[in-house]
Amino acid sequence: MEVNKDENSFLESMKQEINQIIKEEEEEGEEILKKRISSHPLYELLLSSHLGCLKVCSGDFESPEIMNTADNLSLTKLSLHTDSSPETTSSELDQFMEAYCSTLRELKEAMEKPLVETHRFMEAVYTQLNDIVMSSPP
Repeated sequence: MEVNKDENSFLESMKQEINQIIKEEEEEGEEILKKRISSHPLYELLLSSHLGCLKVCSGDFESPEIMNTADNLSLTKLSLHTDSSPETTSSELDQFMEAYCSTLRELKEAMEKPLVETHRFMEAVYTQLNDIVMSSPP
């Protein structure tokens, strides 16, 4: 069975059109998903958690903020579940947003822990050095 050049070019053009339609539908789906995510009630918490991780990574943080991590995390956990009741079922997006926020909180906490320990160690060293300097005769 032979396929002539006209049929072959027609099939090729149909294939390209179908691929273009599929690509456009995927892009529309991505835009709809982006809009759903950005309008989700937990989106600001997600951004805040993400920025918190970036601040810890970049070293752009304040020491009291790190020392109060446990308090911040407990408040964040409360805000995650204030609207949820046992009767309501969460959509996949709700579950994803909650899981992502939780993961970012845990990541931030894991990144902060060695920094807090280092900060406390350095404070202890400075205190000891200060005591040595103050106790030594002039």
